[in-house]
Amino acid sequence: MQPKLITTFERLSEADFLAKAGTIVTGLTANSHFPEPWVAQVPTLEQLTIAYKTYEDCYHASLSHDNIKINLRHAARDALTTELKRLIPYLEIVAQGDVNVLLTTGYDLRKDLAYGSNIGILSAPEDFRVVQGTLSGSLDVHIAKLSGAGSYEVQIAQTDPANEVNWRHALSSINSSHILLGGLAIAQIYWVRVRGIGVAGSGAWTDPIMIVVN
Repeated sequence: MQPKLITTFERLSEADFLAKAGTIVTGLTANSHFPEPWVAQVPTLEQLTIAYKTYEDCYHASLSHDNIKINLRHAARDALTTELKRLIPYLEIVAQGDVNVLLTTGYDLRKDLAYGSNIGILSAPEDFRVVQGTLSGSLDVHIAKLSGAGSYEVQIAQTDPANEVNWRHALSSINSSHILLGGLAIAQIYWVRVRGIGVAGSGAWTDPIMIVVN
């Protein structure tokens, strides 16, 4: 059977949905397998990016637990989900069943069709380093390329890293080296961690690194 992209996002928590959508937008940006312009029947990359940014803003605003902002987050998630689902048939047609091409999209693959059911969870990336970026208020993150990972998620925390609620999605990247985190508060402590995203979903996190931003 032809490999298929997973079309449901309902099982994902808000944080995981934000991370997955960010991975997809990153994966499709300047993707040579899916050059623009895309066909008129699907959303453009610009439209997809705007929908993602709108949801990202609503997600962070809703962390205040304000009911109005939570409702706006729900609406933004529904709109982004619709765009993500509309794009899937086009990506599958262009990929022509090539698993490696589909992996570059950032979407999850149905592992039962693409690989079989013996796919394990990705291990934590190795050679994890965080250094000051060239610009003030930025950090440069590096990990060794992780076999089986189509992209990587970076999270940051500013308070107790042992408490999961303190972690928040920073960005998704298809590159493993020189992942740039910008717009950080100067002279503040940050904890940073990274995980790979593969066919079976999210992998294990690296141990967090603490750093004071210059």
